[in-house]
Amino acid sequence: MPLSQLVSIGAIDTRVAGVPEPVKALVGKRLQVRVLEADPKRDRLILSEKAAMQQVRRDRKARGTAQLSKGDVLTGTVVGVTPYGLFVDVGVDDGLVHRSEITWEKGAEPTALHRLGDAVKVMVVGVDRDRQRISLSIKRLGADPWKEFVDQLETGQTVDATVTRVMPYGAFARIAHGVEGLIHVSELAVAGVGHPNAPVRAGDVLPVRIVAIDRERRRPSLSARLAERT
Repeated sequence: MPLSQLVSIGAIDTRVAGVPEPVKALVGKRLQVRVLEADPKRDRLILSEKAAMQQVRRDRKARGTAQLSKGDVLTGTVVGVTPYGLFVDVGVDDGLVHRSEITWEKGAEPTALHRLGDAVKVMVVGVDRDRQRISLSIKRLGADPWKEFVDQLETGQTVDATVTRVMPYGAFARIAHGVEGLIHVSELAVAGVGHPNAPVRAGDVLPVRIVAIDRERRRPSLSARLAERT
């Protein structure tokens, strides 16, 4: 078995003279391997642990996508944390919790919410059997804050909001858990500003007036300028 086909001992420094210690440590151990070449005439047999592991993963994905269905609720373990989401091992296979499916809060970073080894409860929200991919969600196991709060929203209402993100075109502000709206740069102050960083920072709490409610996009439009006049 070529060193390049070993995966259980990690990277090996081939510059070291003699047999590397990690390779020596394999003596007497059982490995799952796949036959890459069998040539009786040359008395040659080439094996690969890497190919065997790849086949195991493919088989696992095939079983996982065959067994799971949309709506299944499972408990899993976080095995990967990336800027775009979490990979969760749910037993039969790994699935992806996209960053938009981790929490109802907007703009939350997956790397700040979960760590490797965390136990999480997830819902299966998609199974792509052709591509053997499983999509999961954490947030859908909780109540949708927009549905809970939308009936309380009224155009012209003034509420307190917490600034969560500041952009060149305005600032996003949270008016309830999981409910954010945009304060356009022209609506940040009575005097008007050239850049939203001038009057507000992330974390600031300020009164805003609800000037419009886009129920399809689940987003209210807010104005701090009009709230100052009340």
